[in-house]
Amino acid sequence: MIVEDKLSMLESISNIAPENASAEDEDNLFANFLPLRSYSKLADPKVFLITGGRGVGKSELFHVLTSNDGLEHILSESDRKRFTWLDKPMFFSGYQASGTESKNFPPKSVFDKYAKMQDEEQITCLWSGLLCSVLLKNFAKDIEFRNLISGFLGQEQKEYLEKYGSMPERWINWMKKNPEKWEAFFDACDNYFENKKKKVFVIYDELDRICSDYNNLFLYIRSLLSFWFTHNNRWNHLKTKIFLRSDLYNSKALHFVDSSKMRAYQLELRWDSLSLYRLLVKRLANCGNKLMIEYLSSIPSLLEIKKGVLGYLPGDSEEAMKQFVNKLIGQYMGKDPKRGISYSWVPNHIQDANAEVSPRPFLKCFVFAAKDLCSHRADIEKLEEERLISPTMLQGALVEVSIDRVKELAEEEYGWLNVLIRNIRGQSMLMERSEFLKFLSINSWPEAERGTLPGSTPDELLEALESLGIFIETGDGRINAPEIYLHGFGLKRRGGIKRPH
Repeated sequence: MIVEDKLSMLESISNIAPENASAEDEDNLFANFLPLRSYSKLADPKVFLITGGRGVGKSELFHVLTSNDGLEHILSESDRKRFTWLDKPMFFSGYQASGTESKNFPPKSVFDKYAKMQDEEQITCLWSGLLCSVLLKNFAKDIEFRNLISGFLGQEQKEYLEKYGSMPERWINWMKKNPEKWEAFFDACDNYFENKKKKVFVIYDELDRICSDYNNLFLYIRSLLSFWFTHNNRWNHLKTKIFLRSDLYNSKALHFVDSSKMRAYQLELRWDSLSLYRLLVKRLANCGNKLMIEYLSSIPSLLEIKKGVLGYLPGDSEEAMKQFVNKLIGQYMGKDPKRGISYSWVPNHIQDANAEVSPRPFLKCFVFAAKDLCSHRADIEKLEEERLISPTMLQGALVEVSIDRVKELAEEEYGWLNVLIRNIRGQSMLMERSEFLKFLSINSWPEAERGTLPGSTPDELLEALESLGIFIETGDGRINAPEIYLHGFGLKRRGGIKRPH
């Protein structure tokens, strides 16, 4: 294979992961999206809580579902035969903090205002009012439905909820005074959808961004889960899907009545090595490079035929995936097995302290390695005939992935980590627990930022870090950091990975 062809394919590899390695851009949403077998549970009307760590694909699934015929592209042929009642289901956003739809909901400052009152009944009325608003807006052209509404809500409240959904002050007092009326309205909606043979799902995402104070998040999340836990079995045609970060769901602060029963209604999003490599193959196959299609097609059972908007789909054969990795990198991360088997090396090194892996850092390992090779033509020339990435470049990419991962966490969702990063940089792992807790002193954070902390003591902060999979306590009471976070926090470990250049 000539160097120019390899360079062309390496450039394609370097572009397989958009910002955040997500597939949320409308232009490439389905081409980049890989429907996992576990996603079939989304068709189960009883399952309404979808949990997962950062970067496992929650928001991607949210965007797929709210796209035209989104669920159709998630289910397999056998699933569609099994769930025949799901004929053209409708998915509406019940809350999201970003994107065009976010303007239909109150901004963070409004949610902050109501959280200060610590009135759970009022928060329930707030969620109920937003649900009314969502239904009113999405069925605005349905005359029969609108006539039904007026009988329960009254013309004035109907207009307030429809036009001013993002301004709760216009309707929250009415919701508090008239719970029987809006409850009856929802029951009537469910009956109406049943008569019209409609399945309506209201789905929620980005709940971790609903308000500024970390502890107040749980007031809103607990109320929303309680509301739908109560109503999900009552309604047959008005349903929900709620996407929630695992660390928030597992937090002690979230516990509420019947929370222990939620497991039966939950889908936990998880990735294994085979799924990660299938995603990599799918991204490569749909990158628009004919050379890449030829490269992949030479391996039996690696690719399936194109399937509509989803494009090329990878096969399920793990043996085919291993052959692909051997062709791409080589069987071993060195001359022999001592340095590790290539197929398992990347998944093993990007797993967090909870032994969980996610697509973003996995894809970025290959993206960063490919980008580095693109700028070092001499290294490309040294690669064996069909190799595209060298183990050395992949090892060096892990350092970049760690830095990128921590930067994303600190900038996008866990701003409080910035103080810890500054304080702990240059320290060595493993570290005695008592020593590590000193870096988690609440006094390290400016007083104005302490409300964003997921705890009020060093022990609580450590518990949050462990829940996020960033640090882990060993059996002998020391604190350790997995490779995926070690370099990003500026920590040291003897025998660590060095950059190739």
